[in-house]
Amino acid sequence: MADKEEKEGGRGIPDGLREAIEGAFAATEKTRAQAQDLGDKTRGRAQGLSDKTKDRAQELVDEVSKRGSDARGTLDGLRLVSRDELREVEVKIDELSSRIAKLEAKPKPQVDG
Repeated sequence: MADKEEKEGGRGIPDGLREAIEGAFAATEKTRAQAQDLGDKTRGRAQGLSDKTKDRAQELVDEVSKRGSDARGTLDGLRLVSRDELREVEVKIDELSSRIAKLEAKPKPQVDG
């Protein structure tokens, strides 16, 4: 009976079974470490992509804001006339046209020569 206990490691578990259990625990620990490493790498890459996306989005917001300001400045530089102002200009054009027509209708003075 002593030989049997020696083969079983003195604890009642055969050496082969004990080695298999220890191997399973080692493989589980190795798999856990690999999963942890993969998780860390994935989080790192995701953070990097997130930072790039955030930076690009901010660049786009800045560009849109700049273009909006430029457009606003251009529109401010353009002075649009009101209907009343346009009517006043039309009246003045009509008055000037009448004056030109009268001037052209007058006989031209003869130049002695």
